[in-house]
Amino acid sequence: MTYKKSSIFSGKQKVDCRNLCLYFNFKNEKADSILKLIKLIEINLIQNFKDDFVFDIQFNEEDITTKLLHKKIKSSGDILSRNISLIYDAILKSDIISNRSEYRRFITNNIFMENWVLEEPEFEYDLDNIDSIKNYIESNIDDENISYIGEPIPQDIGLNFNCQYVKQQSDNTDFGYCGSLSFNISGYLLDYKFDDFTNCLKEFVKNCSEVIKSLCANIFISEKNLKTEYFNLFEMEDTNQNQINYKEDYKDYINPERYGYLSGVEGINFISKELFSKIDKKLLQDESFEVEECKNGVFININKDLDMVNIHDKYKIRDVLNSVLIKGYCEHDLIHFMQFLGKVPIYIDEIILVESLDETIRQDIYNKYFVITKNQEVGDLKLDSEKFRLHKFNHA
Repeated sequence: MTYKKSSIFSGKQKVDCRNLCLYFNFKNEKADSILKLIKLIEINLIQNFKDDFVFDIQFNEEDITTKLLHKKIKSSGDILSRNISLIYDAILKSDIISNRSEYRRFITNNIFMENWVLEEPEFEYDLDNIDSIKNYIESNIDDENISYIGEPIPQDIGLNFNCQYVKQQSDNTDFGYCGSLSFNISGYLLDYKFDDFTNCLKEFVKNCSEVIKSLCANIFISEKNLKTEYFNLFEMEDTNQNQINYKEDYKDYINPERYGYLSGVEGINFISKELFSKIDKKLLQDESFEVEECKNGVFININKDLDMVNIHDKYKIRDVLNSVLIKGYCEHDLIHFMQFLGKVPIYIDEIILVESLDETIRQDIYNKYFVITKNQEVGDLKLDSEKFRLHKFNHA
């Protein structure tokens, strides 16, 4: 495949930061299946790029080369670690970057950002005014005019694979390996010609579903890398607590109840046949959808090019797939949440604005308000009324 140069060499200008992304998760899989999956990852998402890209790889927190990774996978046999982590960044080889040490030096010293003047963010809402915040959310929740222009990031490809063995809790409880994979490749690098590579990712998902029967996957375009934005809206557990916990430690954790469901809805969605049996097939008769059955699962896609999928398409497919989506709560910084608007199909009654009343929590204006999102099916949130005030939308 022919690649355009990296966006970090585009000069001191903002670029279209869209990435082509894949996210998938699975649960209750056997060791042999995980070994086969890792080999598929190595062949499709590493070996296919090793001639053209410089990799910075960690396997189980050990810095390794692509050659050493192959040896580790080949020698794994039937012995598999209870916790598996494979992370890498990669960048297209150039006269400036031809090996890992040059890449690391480039990133560490921020050479690619030399002489950049970073702009202070300008908000179209008042961070200190609840009515202004509400009005902005209502006006932009389904706005399809999204801008992907921003500063380039020093990464052309990224991957994050995590897997953990979950022990059996009782005789009636499934157990095994649960995990997830995120992958992204720069649209700038592909010259925004997404179709060919989208088909490669679809074929990879099909191959993975041959060995991972519980696989759920999304293929999508986003300026964020590694994880579908929708996933961040409902990724926490059901919460019935007196106050929000501000967790400093966001290390990967495994909740087997969360895995094995679709994380969100995107232009291309893959679900297992078990999940396909739980959705209303009548809704799929809409010509907006394309259904493609595979051996162990089903693709349910928006019937248009991936880069043309908009928020209205996502609302349609959410209604179809809602029964097999992860359910839960999530807490968001207000500014961070505003970046989701127009990109994820969230309904207004799934958004709760929370006002901090306790001065120890509200350290500055940025912490005065934050957002809790929850699925419609999840129960009401109960917070300590002396520390927090909930603001819902009038027509919710």
